[in-house]
Amino acid sequence: MITVAIDGLFAPALEGGLPRDALDAVCDELRHAHRELMSRRDADVGFYDVPTQSEVLRAVHAEVTRLRSLADDLIVLGIGGSSMGGQAILAAFEPTLDRSFRVHFVDNVDPDTLGGLLERLEPPRTAVIAVTKSGETVETLAQLLILRRWLRVTLGQGEMRARMTFVTDPAKGLLHELAQQEGIRSFAIPANVGGRYSVLTPVGLLPAAFAGVDVDALLAGGAAMVERVTADELTDNPACTLAAGAVLAQQRLGRQALVYMPYSDALRHTGQWFVQLWAESLGKRQNRLGQEVRAGQIPIAAVGATDQHAQLQLFVDGPPVFAVLLLDVATGRAKLPVPDELSDRPEVGFLHGRDLAEVLAAERRATRAALLDAGTPVIDLRLERLDAATLGGLFVLLEAACACTGIVMGINPFDQPGVEVGKRMALGLLGKPGYEGERERLVAREAKTPGR
Repeated sequence: MITVAIDGLFAPALEGGLPRDALDAVCDELRHAHRELMSRRDADVGFYDVPTQSEVLRAVHAEVTRLRSLADDLIVLGIGGSSMGGQAILAAFEPTLDRSFRVHFVDNVDPDTLGGLLERLEPPRTAVIAVTKSGETVETLAQLLILRRWLRVTLGQGEMRARMTFVTDPAKGLLHELAQQEGIRSFAIPANVGGRYSVLTPVGLLPAAFAGVDVDALLAGGAAMVERVTADELTDNPACTLAAGAVLAQQRLGRQALVYMPYSDALRHTGQWFVQLWAESLGKRQNRLGQEVRAGQIPIAAVGATDQHAQLQLFVDGPPVFAVLLLDVATGRAKLPVPDELSDRPEVGFLHGRDLAEVLAAERRATRAALLDAGTPVIDLRLERLDAATLGGLFVLLEAACACTGIVMGINPFDQPGVEVGKRMALGLLGKPGYEGERERLVAREAKTPGR
Protein backbone atom coordinates (compact mmCIF):
# COMPACT_ATOMS: atom_id res chain seq x y z
CA MET A 1 0.00 0.00 0.00
CA ILE A 2 1.21 3.49 -0.89
CA THR A 3 -0.30 6.62 0.61
CA VAL A 4 0.20 10.30 -0.15
CA ALA A 5 -0.43 13.16 2.30
CA ILE A 6 -0.02 16.90 1.76
CA ASP A 7 -0.69 18.12 5.32
CA GLY A 8 2.84 19.53 5.28
CA LEU A 9 1.72 22.36 2.99
CA PHE A 10 -0.82 23.81 5.39
CA ALA A 11 -0.84 25.71 8.66
CA PRO A 12 -0.42 24.92 11.48
CA ALA A 13 1.79 21.95 10.47
CA LEU A 14 3.88 24.17 8.17
CA GLU A 15 5.25 27.40 9.57
CA GLY A 16 3.70 30.06 7.35
CA GLY A 17 1.68 27.41 5.55
CA LEU A 18 -1.42 27.72 3.41
CA PRO A 19 -4.97 27.77 4.75
CA ARG A 20 -6.83 24.53 4.18
CA ASP A 21 -9.23 26.09 1.69
CA ALA A 22 -6.31 26.74 -0.67
CA LEU A 23 -6.78 23.18 -1.86
CA ASP A 24 -10.27 24.00 -3.10
CA ALA A 25 -8.82 26.50 -5.54
CA VAL A 26 -6.97 23.81 -7.52
CA CYS A 27 -9.56 21.03 -7.29
CA ASP A 28 -11.42 22.11 -10.42
CA GLU A 29 -8.16 22.28 -12.37
CA LEU A 30 -7.20 18.82 -11.13
CA ARG A 31 -10.58 17.41 -12.16
CA HIS A 32 -10.26 18.86 -15.65
CA ALA A 33 -6.69 17.56 -15.97
CA HIS A 34 -7.69 14.09 -14.82
CA ARG A 35 -10.67 13.96 -17.16
CA GLU A 36 -8.50 14.99 -20.08
CA LEU A 37 -5.95 12.28 -19.32
CA MET A 38 -8.70 9.67 -19.07
CA SER A 39 -10.16 10.81 -22.40
CA ARG A 40 -6.74 10.42 -24.02
CA ARG A 41 -6.00 7.05 -22.43
CA ASP A 42 -6.96 5.01 -25.48
CA ALA A 43 -5.26 7.44 -27.85
CA ASP A 44 -1.95 9.17 -27.21
CA VAL A 45 -1.53 8.51 -23.46
CA GLY A 46 -0.62 4.86 -23.04
CA PHE A 47 1.34 4.40 -19.81
CA TYR A 48 -1.80 3.58 -17.81
CA ASP A 49 -2.34 0.40 -19.82
CA VAL A 50 1.22 -0.92 -19.85
CA PRO A 51 0.99 -3.00 -16.62
CA THR A 52 -1.92 -5.11 -17.90
CA GLN A 53 -0.35 -6.33 -21.15
CA SER A 54 -0.01 -9.99 -20.21
CA GLU A 55 1.11 -11.10 -23.67
CA VAL A 56 4.15 -8.82 -23.39
CA LEU A 57 5.01 -10.38 -20.04
CA ARG A 58 4.90 -13.88 -21.52
CA ALA A 59 7.18 -12.81 -24.36
CA VAL A 60 9.61 -11.23 -21.88
CA HIS A 61 9.84 -14.45 -19.87
CA ALA A 62 10.49 -16.47 -23.03
CA GLU A 63 13.19 -14.10 -24.21
CA VAL A 64 14.91 -14.04 -20.81
CA THR A 65 14.97 -17.83 -20.78
CA ARG A 66 16.64 -17.74 -24.19
CA LEU A 67 19.17 -15.08 -23.21
CA ARG A 68 20.08 -16.87 -19.99
CA SER A 69 20.83 -20.01 -21.99
CA LEU A 70 23.42 -18.00 -23.93
CA ALA A 71 24.85 -15.55 -21.44
CA ASP A 72 25.71 -14.76 -17.85
CA ASP A 73 26.29 -11.07 -18.60
CA LEU A 74 23.76 -8.79 -20.24
CA ILE A 75 24.80 -5.39 -21.61
CA VAL A 76 21.94 -2.87 -21.86
CA LEU A 77 22.56 -0.07 -24.34
CA GLY A 78 20.33 2.96 -23.88
CA ILE A 79 20.24 6.48 -22.50
CA GLY A 80 17.74 8.49 -20.47
CA GLY A 81 14.37 6.79 -20.22
CA SER A 82 15.80 3.81 -22.08
CA SER A 83 18.05 3.03 -19.12
CA MET A 84 17.10 4.82 -15.90
CA GLY A 85 13.99 2.78 -15.17
CA GLY A 86 15.82 -0.52 -15.49
CA GLN A 87 18.62 0.76 -13.30
CA ALA A 88 16.13 1.87 -10.65
CA ILE A 89 14.47 -1.56 -10.58
CA LEU A 90 17.70 -3.49 -10.25
CA ALA A 91 19.11 -1.12 -7.63
CA ALA A 92 15.98 -1.57 -5.51
CA PHE A 93 16.54 -5.32 -5.28
CA GLU A 94 20.30 -5.57 -5.69
CA PRO A 95 20.88 -7.51 -2.44
CA THR A 96 18.34 -10.17 -3.44
CA LEU A 97 19.24 -10.65 -7.12
CA ASP A 98 20.51 -13.87 -8.68
CA ARG A 99 24.22 -13.11 -8.95
CA SER A 100 24.65 -15.81 -11.57
CA PHE A 101 23.22 -13.34 -14.08
CA ARG A 102 24.66 -9.85 -14.22
CA VAL A 103 23.30 -6.74 -15.97
CA HIS A 104 25.52 -3.87 -17.10
CA PHE A 105 23.84 -0.61 -18.10
CA VAL A 106 25.84 1.49 -20.54
CA ASP A 107 24.03 4.82 -20.51
CA ASN A 108 26.74 7.13 -21.80
CA VAL A 109 29.24 7.27 -24.66
CA ASP A 110 32.30 7.67 -22.47
CA PRO A 111 34.80 5.35 -24.22
CA ASP A 112 36.57 4.51 -20.96
CA THR A 113 33.37 3.02 -19.54
CA LEU A 114 32.39 0.82 -22.46
CA GLY A 115 35.98 -0.06 -23.34
CA GLY A 116 36.71 -1.13 -19.79
CA LEU A 117 33.56 -3.24 -19.66
CA LEU A 118 34.42 -5.08 -22.86
CA GLU A 119 37.89 -5.84 -21.53
CA ARG A 120 36.31 -7.57 -18.52
CA LEU A 121 33.58 -9.56 -20.28
CA GLU A 122 33.81 -12.71 -22.38
CA PRO A 123 31.91 -12.60 -25.69
CA PRO A 124 30.79 -16.27 -25.52
CA ARG A 125 28.91 -15.52 -22.26
CA THR A 126 27.55 -12.07 -23.13
CA ALA A 127 24.27 -10.83 -24.64
CA VAL A 128 23.14 -7.33 -25.60
CA ILE A 129 19.86 -5.41 -25.42
CA ALA A 130 19.72 -2.15 -27.41
CA VAL A 131 16.95 0.24 -26.39
CA THR A 132 15.88 3.30 -28.38
CA LYS A 133 12.29 4.33 -29.00
CA SER A 134 13.11 6.23 -32.18
CA GLY A 135 15.68 3.75 -33.39
CA GLU A 136 17.89 6.74 -34.14
CA THR A 137 19.41 7.75 -30.79
CA VAL A 138 22.97 8.56 -31.80
CA GLU A 139 24.58 7.47 -28.53
CA THR A 140 22.88 4.09 -28.61
CA LEU A 141 23.64 3.55 -32.29
CA ALA A 142 27.33 4.27 -31.71
CA GLN A 143 27.35 1.75 -28.86
CA LEU A 144 25.49 -0.76 -30.98
CA LEU A 145 28.03 -0.59 -33.80
CA ILE A 146 30.83 -1.30 -31.35
CA LEU A 147 29.00 -4.27 -29.80
CA ARG A 148 28.07 -5.72 -33.19
CA ARG A 149 31.71 -5.67 -34.25
CA TRP A 150 32.88 -7.07 -30.89
CA LEU A 151 30.50 -10.03 -31.10
CA ARG A 152 30.82 -10.62 -34.84
CA VAL A 153 34.62 -10.68 -34.89
CA THR A 154 34.86 -13.01 -31.91
CA LEU A 155 31.85 -15.27 -32.46
CA GLY A 156 30.64 -14.82 -36.03
CA GLN A 157 27.64 -13.22 -37.70
CA GLY A 158 25.08 -15.78 -36.57
CA GLU A 159 26.06 -15.66 -32.91
CA MET A 160 26.13 -11.88 -33.01
CA ARG A 161 22.52 -11.79 -34.16
CA ALA A 162 21.44 -14.48 -31.69
CA ARG A 163 22.89 -12.54 -28.77
CA MET A 164 21.11 -9.30 -29.58
CA THR A 165 17.64 -8.11 -28.64
CA PHE A 166 16.12 -4.77 -29.65
CA VAL A 167 13.53 -2.68 -27.83
CA THR A 168 12.25 0.02 -30.16
CA ASP A 169 9.35 1.52 -32.09
CA PRO A 170 6.90 -1.09 -33.37
CA ALA A 171 6.83 0.18 -36.96
CA LYS A 172 9.80 2.37 -37.89
CA GLY A 173 13.43 3.26 -37.28
CA LEU A 174 16.77 1.57 -37.90
CA LEU A 175 16.45 -1.01 -35.13
CA HIS A 176 13.02 -2.04 -36.37
CA GLU A 177 14.42 -2.45 -39.89
CA LEU A 178 17.47 -4.40 -38.71
CA ALA A 179 15.28 -6.72 -36.71
CA GLN A 180 13.21 -7.45 -39.82
CA GLN A 181 16.22 -7.88 -42.12
CA GLU A 182 18.50 -9.87 -39.82
CA GLY A 183 16.03 -11.88 -37.77
CA ILE A 184 17.00 -10.18 -34.50
CA ARG A 185 14.39 -10.50 -31.78
CA SER A 186 12.60 -7.23 -31.14
CA PHE A 187 10.19 -5.84 -28.55
CA ALA A 188 7.99 -2.83 -29.10
CA ILE A 189 7.69 0.28 -27.00
CA PRO A 190 4.05 1.26 -27.56
CA ALA A 191 3.73 4.25 -29.86
CA ASN A 192 1.73 6.16 -27.23
CA VAL A 193 4.28 5.61 -24.43
CA GLY A 194 7.23 8.00 -24.24
CA GLY A 195 10.64 6.85 -23.12
CA ARG A 196 10.44 8.35 -19.63
CA TYR A 197 7.07 6.64 -19.08
CA SER A 198 8.30 3.26 -20.35
CA VAL A 199 9.81 1.65 -17.26
CA LEU A 200 7.13 -1.08 -17.08
CA THR A 201 7.46 -1.97 -20.77
CA PRO A 202 10.19 -4.34 -22.02
CA VAL A 203 12.56 -1.37 -21.54
CA GLY A 204 12.66 -2.16 -17.83
CA LEU A 205 11.18 -5.66 -17.74
CA LEU A 206 13.82 -7.42 -19.84
CA PRO A 207 16.89 -6.44 -17.77
CA ALA A 208 14.93 -6.83 -14.54
CA ALA A 209 13.77 -10.34 -15.39
CA PHE A 210 17.25 -11.34 -16.55
CA ALA A 211 18.61 -10.31 -13.15
CA GLY A 212 15.94 -12.26 -11.30
CA VAL A 213 13.42 -9.58 -10.31
CA ASP A 214 9.83 -10.77 -9.95
CA VAL A 215 8.47 -8.84 -12.92
CA ASP A 216 5.04 -10.49 -12.59
CA ALA A 217 4.66 -8.85 -9.18
CA LEU A 218 6.13 -5.60 -10.52
CA LEU A 219 3.38 -5.38 -13.14
CA ALA A 220 0.68 -6.57 -10.74
CA GLY A 221 1.57 -3.73 -8.41
CA GLY A 222 1.53 -1.31 -11.31
CA ALA A 223 -1.89 -2.56 -12.41
CA ALA A 224 -3.26 -2.18 -8.88
CA MET A 225 -2.03 1.42 -8.78
CA VAL A 226 -3.62 2.12 -12.17
CA GLU A 227 -6.99 1.37 -10.56
CA ARG A 228 -6.27 4.00 -7.91
CA VAL A 229 -4.85 6.74 -10.14
CA THR A 230 -7.71 6.47 -12.62
CA ALA A 231 -10.35 6.95 -9.91
CA ASP A 232 -12.62 9.92 -10.64
CA GLU A 233 -12.99 10.97 -7.01
CA LEU A 234 -10.00 13.18 -6.19
CA THR A 235 -9.85 12.13 -2.55
CA ASP A 236 -9.39 8.50 -3.65
CA ASN A 237 -6.75 9.33 -6.27
CA PRO A 238 -3.19 9.51 -4.88
CA ALA A 239 -1.81 10.89 -8.16
CA CYS A 240 -4.15 13.86 -8.00
CA THR A 241 -3.22 14.39 -4.34
CA LEU A 242 0.49 14.41 -5.21
CA ALA A 243 -0.13 16.72 -8.18
CA ALA A 244 -2.10 19.06 -5.93
CA GLY A 245 0.83 19.20 -3.53
CA ALA A 246 3.31 19.98 -6.30
CA VAL A 247 1.08 22.65 -7.86
CA LEU A 248 0.25 24.35 -4.56
CA ALA A 249 3.89 24.31 -3.48
CA GLN A 250 4.89 26.07 -6.69
CA GLN A 251 1.98 28.38 -7.42
CA ARG A 252 0.95 29.39 -3.90
CA LEU A 253 4.18 29.00 -1.93
CA GLY A 254 6.68 29.90 -4.65
CA ARG A 255 8.54 26.61 -4.41
CA GLN A 256 10.24 26.20 -7.77
CA ALA A 257 12.19 23.05 -6.80
CA LEU A 258 10.84 19.69 -5.68
CA VAL A 259 13.25 17.46 -3.76
CA TYR A 260 12.68 13.70 -4.04
CA MET A 261 14.06 12.25 -0.81
CA PRO A 262 13.47 8.57 0.02
CA TYR A 263 14.60 7.22 3.36
CA SER A 264 15.75 4.00 1.73
CA ASP A 265 19.00 3.21 -0.06
CA ALA A 266 17.08 0.78 -2.24
CA LEU A 267 15.13 3.73 -3.68
CA ARG A 268 18.21 5.88 -4.24
CA HIS A 269 18.24 5.23 -8.00
CA THR A 270 14.54 6.00 -8.34
CA GLY A 271 15.64 9.56 -7.61
CA GLN A 272 17.50 9.83 -10.91
CA TRP A 273 14.54 8.28 -12.71
CA PHE A 274 12.23 10.82 -11.03
CA VAL A 275 14.52 13.71 -11.99
CA GLN A 276 14.25 12.84 -15.67
CA LEU A 277 10.50 12.26 -15.48
CA TRP A 278 9.79 15.57 -13.74
CA ALA A 279 12.36 17.69 -15.61
CA GLU A 280 11.69 16.50 -19.15
CA SER A 281 7.93 16.40 -18.70
CA LEU A 282 7.41 19.78 -17.03
CA GLY A 283 10.28 21.96 -18.26
CA LYS A 284 8.72 23.70 -21.27
CA ARG A 285 9.29 27.05 -22.97
CA GLN A 286 5.75 27.19 -24.36
CA ASN A 287 2.34 26.21 -23.09
CA ARG A 288 -0.13 24.25 -25.16
CA LEU A 289 -1.38 27.45 -26.79
CA GLY A 290 2.09 28.24 -28.10
CA GLN A 291 2.63 31.09 -25.63
CA GLU A 292 6.04 31.46 -24.00
CA VAL A 293 5.72 30.58 -20.31
CA ARG A 294 9.07 29.02 -19.28
CA ALA A 295 7.27 26.48 -17.11
CA GLY A 296 8.78 23.82 -14.90
CA GLN A 297 9.56 22.68 -11.40
CA ILE A 298 13.18 21.79 -10.75
CA PRO A 299 13.56 18.18 -9.50
CA ILE A 300 16.38 17.40 -7.09
CA ALA A 301 17.43 13.92 -6.03
CA ALA A 302 18.39 13.35 -2.40
CA VAL A 303 18.38 10.41 -0.01
CA GLY A 304 17.86 10.25 3.74
CA ALA A 305 19.70 10.20 5.99
CA THR A 306 22.75 10.76 3.75
CA ASP A 307 21.70 14.16 2.46
CA GLN A 308 20.93 15.47 5.92
CA HIS A 309 24.69 15.89 5.98
CA ALA A 310 24.88 17.41 2.50
CA GLN A 311 21.83 19.21 1.08
CA LEU A 312 19.51 19.66 4.06
CA GLN A 313 21.27 22.84 5.18
CA LEU A 314 20.23 24.42 1.87
CA PHE A 315 16.64 23.18 2.10
CA VAL A 316 16.24 24.57 5.63
CA ASP A 317 18.24 27.80 5.64
CA GLY A 318 18.71 28.56 1.96
CA PRO A 319 16.45 30.50 -0.41
CA PRO A 320 12.75 29.63 0.02
CA VAL A 321 12.43 27.77 -3.27
CA PHE A 322 12.29 24.15 -2.09
CA ALA A 323 9.50 21.70 -1.36
CA VAL A 324 10.44 18.19 -0.24
CA LEU A 325 8.79 14.91 -1.18
CA LEU A 326 9.69 12.61 1.71
CA LEU A 327 9.39 8.85 1.09
CA ASP A 328 9.10 6.53 4.05
CA VAL A 329 9.30 2.73 3.85
CA ALA A 330 7.44 1.59 6.96
CA THR A 331 8.74 -1.96 7.10
CA GLY A 332 12.31 -2.66 6.08
CA ARG A 333 13.58 -5.97 4.73
CA ALA A 334 16.33 -6.42 7.31
CA LYS A 335 16.64 -6.27 11.07
CA LEU A 336 19.93 -5.04 12.42
CA PRO A 337 20.04 -4.39 16.16
CA VAL A 338 22.64 -2.07 17.62
CA PRO A 339 24.79 -4.12 20.07
CA ASP A 340 25.88 -2.97 23.50
CA GLU A 341 29.48 -2.31 22.49
CA LEU A 342 31.24 0.44 24.47
CA SER A 343 28.69 -0.09 27.22
CA ASP A 344 30.59 2.19 29.58
CA ARG A 345 30.32 5.20 27.25
CA PRO A 346 27.27 7.46 27.68
CA GLU A 347 27.79 8.88 24.18
CA VAL A 348 26.40 5.68 22.65
CA GLY A 349 24.49 4.04 25.48
CA PHE A 350 21.15 5.42 24.26
CA LEU A 351 21.58 3.41 21.05
CA HIS A 352 21.99 0.02 22.71
CA GLY A 353 19.13 -2.36 22.01
CA ARG A 354 17.64 -0.27 19.22
CA ASP A 355 17.30 -1.51 15.67
CA LEU A 356 19.11 0.47 12.97
CA ALA A 357 15.70 1.03 11.36
CA GLU A 358 14.71 3.00 14.46
CA VAL A 359 17.64 5.30 13.91
CA LEU A 360 16.63 5.88 10.28
CA ALA A 361 13.00 6.51 11.27
CA ALA A 362 14.04 9.03 13.92
CA GLU A 363 16.21 10.80 11.35
CA ARG A 364 13.27 11.06 8.94
CA ARG A 365 10.84 12.35 11.57
CA ALA A 366 13.35 14.90 12.82
CA THR A 367 14.13 16.09 9.29
CA ARG A 368 10.44 16.47 8.53
CA ALA A 369 9.93 18.55 11.65
CA ALA A 370 12.98 20.71 10.91
CA LEU A 371 11.75 21.38 7.38
CA LEU A 372 8.26 22.34 8.55
CA ASP A 373 9.62 24.57 11.31
CA ALA A 374 11.73 26.36 8.70
CA GLY A 375 8.70 26.89 6.45
CA THR A 376 9.78 24.32 3.86
CA PRO A 377 6.70 22.46 2.53
CA VAL A 378 6.67 18.66 2.84
CA ILE A 379 4.71 16.09 0.82
CA ASP A 380 4.64 12.70 2.54
CA LEU A 381 4.68 9.46 0.56
CA ARG A 382 4.54 6.27 2.58
CA LEU A 383 5.24 2.72 1.38
CA GLU A 384 4.20 -0.06 3.75
CA ARG A 385 7.07 -2.17 2.47
CA LEU A 386 9.41 -2.29 -0.50
CA ASP A 387 8.78 -5.26 -2.75
CA ALA A 388 8.31 -5.66 -6.48
CA ALA A 389 4.59 -4.91 -6.38
CA THR A 390 5.09 -1.73 -4.37
CA LEU A 391 7.84 -0.52 -6.69
CA GLY A 392 5.61 -1.08 -9.72
CA GLY A 393 2.91 0.94 -8.00
CA LEU A 394 5.35 3.71 -7.17
CA PHE A 395 6.38 4.08 -10.81
CA VAL A 396 2.75 4.37 -11.96
CA LEU A 397 1.89 6.82 -9.18
CA LEU A 398 4.74 9.18 -10.04
CA GLU A 399 4.04 8.97 -13.78
CA ALA A 400 0.35 9.76 -13.30
CA ALA A 401 1.10 12.59 -10.87
CA CYS A 402 3.60 14.09 -13.31
CA ALA A 403 1.16 13.94 -16.21
CA CYS A 404 -1.60 15.53 -14.13
CA THR A 405 0.74 18.27 -12.88
CA GLY A 406 1.74 19.08 -16.45
CA ILE A 407 -1.84 19.42 -17.65
CA VAL A 408 -2.68 21.72 -14.71
CA MET A 409 0.40 23.82 -15.57
CA GLY A 410 -0.94 24.17 -19.10
CA ILE A 411 1.98 22.47 -20.83
CA ASN A 412 2.45 19.22 -22.74
CA PRO A 413 4.01 16.69 -20.33
CA PHE A 414 4.68 14.18 -23.10
CA ASP A 415 7.08 15.97 -25.47
CA GLN A 416 10.67 17.22 -25.14
CA PRO A 417 11.38 19.87 -27.79
CA GLY A 418 14.34 21.34 -25.92
CA VAL A 419 16.19 18.03 -26.01
CA GLU A 420 15.61 17.63 -29.72
CA VAL A 421 17.50 20.85 -30.55
CA GLY A 422 20.71 19.58 -28.97
CA LYS A 423 20.31 16.20 -30.62
CA ARG A 424 20.05 17.77 -34.05
CA MET A 425 23.13 19.92 -33.50
CA ALA A 426 25.17 16.90 -32.40
CA LEU A 427 24.09 15.02 -35.53
CA GLY A 428 25.18 17.99 -37.61
CA LEU A 429 28.62 18.01 -35.99
CA LEU A 430 28.96 14.29 -36.63
CA GLY A 431 28.19 14.75 -40.31
CA LYS A 432 24.76 13.16 -40.65
CA PRO A 433 23.22 14.16 -44.01
CA GLY A 434 20.37 16.62 -43.69
CA TYR A 435 21.70 18.31 -40.57
CA GLU A 436 24.15 20.72 -42.18
CA GLY A 437 22.11 23.74 -41.10
CA GLU A 438 22.29 22.71 -37.44
CA ARG A 439 26.05 22.32 -37.75
CA GLU A 440 26.41 25.80 -39.23
CA ARG A 441 24.25 27.23 -36.46
CA LEU A 442 26.39 25.62 -33.80
CA VAL A 443 29.67 26.70 -35.39
CA ALA A 444 28.37 30.27 -35.61
CA ARG A 445 27.43 30.15 -31.94
CA GLU A 446 30.85 28.84 -30.94
CA ALA A 447 32.56 31.58 -32.92
CA LYS A 448 30.95 34.05 -30.50
CA THR A 449 32.21 32.14 -27.45
CA PRO A 450 35.96 31.52 -27.77
CA GLY A 451 37.59 29.28 -25.18
CA ARG A 452 34.97 26.53 -25.48
